[in-house]
Amino acid sequence: MQKWPLLGLLCTLSGIVAAQVITVSDELNLKTEFLYDILGRIGDNLLVVRDGVNEFDVIAYNDKMSTTWTAEEELDSRRSRIISIVPHDDKFHVIYSDEWRDTMAIKVREYNAKVNVTFTDTLVLIKKGLIRPKFRYVKSEDRNIFLMTEIDNEKIVSAFAYDLSRHVLLWEANFEFAEANFREDYRKTLISNDGTMYVVFEKDNFRYKKDDHTMEIFRFDQFNTAFTQTSIPLSEFITYDAFFKYDNLNEQLLIIGLYSDKNTGNTDGLYHISLNANNLSDFRIATLSYDEELVSDFHGKYNPKKESLYNLDVQDLILREDGGVLVLAEENKEYERLAYGGRRDYYGSNRFSVDYYYEDLVLISIHQDGTSHWQKLLPKRQYSNDDEAAYSSYFLFKNPSYLRILYNDEIRNDNTVSEYIMNGAGDITRRSLMSTDNQKLKLQIKNAVQIGSNELIVPSVRGKRLKLVRLQY
Repeated sequence: MQKWPLLGLLCTLSGIVAAQVITVSDELNLKTEFLYDILGRIGDNLLVVRDGVNEFDVIAYNDKMSTTWTAEEELDSRRSRIISIVPHDDKFHVIYSDEWRDTMAIKVREYNAKVNVTFTDTLVLIKKGLIRPKFRYVKSEDRNIFLMTEIDNEKIVSAFAYDLSRHVLLWEANFEFAEANFREDYRKTLISNDGTMYVVFEKDNFRYKKDDHTMEIFRFDQFNTAFTQTSIPLSEFITYDAFFKYDNLNEQLLIIGLYSDKNTGNTDGLYHISLNANNLSDFRIATLSYDEELVSDFHGKYNPKKESLYNLDVQDLILREDGGVLVLAEENKEYERLAYGGRRDYYGSNRFSVDYYYEDLVLISIHQDGTSHWQKLLPKRQYSNDDEAAYSSYFLFKNPSYLRILYNDEIRNDNTVSEYIMNGAGDITRRSLMSTDNQKLKLQIKNAVQIGSNELIVPSVRGKRLKLVRLQY
């Protein structure tokens, strides 16, 4: 366990003056570099799960980030597979599958903070054919509702919603989307805190079909035997990207993305759709263009011939208390190239290398009516090669008073971590937060977990060695 002060000890935004401390955990060997889950603080300890095939280990860390105890758990059989692990304040749930003969069971175990089983349940039983069923899952914002959809021939054919907190199967249903083209039109499945499912399709998102361009929303809950549906016309533009979020406080579905007027490779502004969850025919569509200052900052200088932005993806929506929303988009691109010398691998195939670029962040604050509040660009430059961009991008740390955007300045072993700090008025400052020089750390910033209003855990993965870095503001 190590502890050292950060480079910058003063926060100049909003008059906040505070010291920060970083604590590094003991090293943990991983079975593979991707199979771990940081559950956060459960009870008195920080828990981390190291996944296996049909088993998992739980490692507990104390406030000094030292390992205090470990627990080993096996699932029902060798054919059991972990689907998802869902943490809560004083417990966690493991949802997994098990198989025998022609049947697949989806099960859940509830564990307390000491990794003792406190509840088990079989959620559904599914008959298997010659092909093993495929599934997708999603959790509600409060992590109490677990939705699982069965996929057959790339279509959703059935689904169920289970309440983890009350140990109740809310509903189970079979579906038939007669006219839906899942391969071309499917966009997103969401679940609300009360167990209502929304499935979103987008049709005719082509310039030559723009007059017929629509978003199709399907709604299903435990009180209905069939979908309710609405069609939202979008004939004024084609979409470039979209982010879907259910607002549980205001009971509305938000679809916010980027649109294009001229070239599908560029984006000319944002579109904002808000839909009343209790009345699907009640929706509002708004668009806004990028202001000159944002376009100028993005391109480095103002050019009246350059009014579009490019290589942007919407990564986050932060809901404001007044009904507005903050949109965070990131510039990123990938380039695949033939490896040096054009050599072939063992099987005679050409070897390709992938370059990852994760660059500027675009922040746009939108009023409740869909009009622009302010727009800003936050410079960032990250480049890596053949690493699946595991160390690129950013983490958004949320606090009632401010937001922090943490990121690696460069993707290398010895690196500086920086952050942008923003208050509610949109005032932003940047500072260097910490250095990893000679610390044998390689931080996966985007996989960080916030465990309190002033505390987060950042994983450091070098090969198959995991360390946890706790940052306290």
